[in-house]
Formats: sequence, C-alpha cells, structure tokens
Amino acid sequence: MTAKKSDIRPAVNEERLKREAEALRANLAKRKQQQRSRKESAGDSDAKGSSNE
Repeated sequence: MTAKKSDIRPAVNEERLKREAEALRANLAKRKQQQRSRKESAGDSDAKGSSNE
C-alpha cells in the first residue's frame, strides 16, 4: 500500500533494450558525421568548394 503505481515498472524486455541501444548508437554516429561535415564546410568552404565537384 505504500508503493505508488508510478513506482512499479514492467519487466525489462531484453530485445527492446537491444533495439534502443542500437538506435542510440546509430543516432550518435549520425550526429558525429553531421558535425564533421559542418566543421569541414565552415572551415574550408573556399578551399574545398571547388575540389569536391
């Protein structure tokens, strides 16, 4: 009676945890790639602009 309903959690689903971890890793890799491309285009936009074509 002292435990609240919000404190009770369902059983942990291993497959769900694996999918969530994989999604987080994919998201992190995507963000890192976006950051690299932003740094590249901001720092060397004039020098690299014509060589990328």
